[in-house]
Amino acid sequence: MKIVFWGTPQYAAKNLINIVNAGQEVVAVITQPDRKRGRGKKLSPSPVKEAAIDLGIPVFTTQSISKDKNTQEILTKLKADVYVVVAFGQILPKEILDQPKLGCWNSHASLLPVWRGAAPIQWSIINDDAKTGICIMSMEEGLDTGPVIEQESTAIQDSDNLEILTNRLSNISSKLLLRSLERIKLTKGLNKSTRLKQLNAIDQTKLKGSPSYARQITKEDNLIDWNQDARKIIKKIQGLYPNAYTFYNSKRIKILEASLSCDNNQSKENQDIKNKSRQHCRAGEIIMINKKTGIKIMTNDYPILIKYAQLEGKKTTDSYTLSIQSNLKINNKFGA
Repeated sequence: MKIVFWGTPQYAAKNLINIVNAGQEVVAVITQPDRKRGRGKKLSPSPVKEAAIDLGIPVFTTQSISKDKNTQEILTKLKADVYVVVAFGQILPKEILDQPKLGCWNSHASLLPVWRGAAPIQWSIINDDAKTGICIMSMEEGLDTGPVIEQESTAIQDSDNLEILTNRLSNISSKLLLRSLERIKLTKGLNKSTRLKQLNAIDQTKLKGSPSYARQITKEDNLIDWNQDARKIIKKIQGLYPNAYTFYNSKRIKILEASLSCDNNQSKENQDIKNKSRQHCRAGEIIMINKKTGIKIMTNDYPILIKYAQLEGKKTTDSYTLSIQSNLKINNKFGA
């Protein structure tokens, strides 16, 4: 069964590597063009392109597959049986979706119909969802609306950040894709309707959850608002890892890891801490600097403890070292 793999980020590259290592025949890879990446802003290939080159698979880049007649012609000549799409970053037009005999299949990192769109992993953490997962779906012209043939969920742990959860979901995705490809192979010769029926595809209207849209993350999303509640800020830091940031003396500080400084429950002790903090501290104010535990910052409700951070132009460090680098003092305020 000849496969064309579509994908761009590291998450997708891991899927590609696992599929090839499992013995599947990937005849070509389609990915986004080289971009300026990293601190030096050098032109670099996507992680999927790098993986394809390492694996010896022909790789093609396209700025817009809907307008790229040259790549469309290449795909037509390949006569692949199936297209596998994992975080490609473009919407495939109908003329592409109709090409492979066994269909186009997408591995999407959410429990559909929840978090359709570009950034489902980020928003599942930011939204403080209890769980997320992977769905393998038949692609159609709508945005992540196709029927689902495989699904697996995973709990979102309090310790999960974007990197940790992405790695876990990538492993689940690879497993479900390999299982799906073996099942899809058995539908050779069937039309689309009969194929979906044989694969027990489930219409998304019959799945749990209401449709929601995981829009692309913007630079503005990464800025921390200290006027929000502590847990909301922590989930933002985790969901946007390692890019959530604040300002101090006009310098950008990335906050990489943080935790509640006390349990977020309704005990009298915690209510006293909450009320005292609210009365005497401003949101974003530094209320403690400790060599062993780090920096404590006030939010709208509870203080949070900053564990690791990165001052612009410096390497990642513990927050106490950050306080020395930035000349932070108690009662100084982040966000200014």
